[in-house]
Amino acid sequence: MVHVLVTMKDNPNEPEALAEYKRRATAIRDGYGAELVLRMNVGERLVGALAEESIRLLRFPSADHVRGWLNDPRYLEIIPLREKGYERVTVTILEDIS
Repeated sequence: MVHVLVTMKDNPNEPEALAEYKRRATAIRDGYGAELVLRMNVGERLVGALAEESIRLLRFPSADHVRGWLNDPRYLEIIPLREKGYERVTVTILEDIS
């Protein structure tokens, strides 16, 4: 299992694109065995700067599943919706350091 950190900042001017992206991307993502572990909005910033407003922690069966999701032709087709619906998005595979 691997964990993936997704950070994002919605584009308030494109709610329709955002809604359509979320609907389609979630279905594709879940087809790769993704599980939503944590869904949170950024609260009080105490130190440093974070442009994103929302954070998701996902769990996938493997890093190859994550890459498969992001390289799926159906996902590649909706990247323009993602770029309209969000001002910023990052997707990062996390590594266990314990």
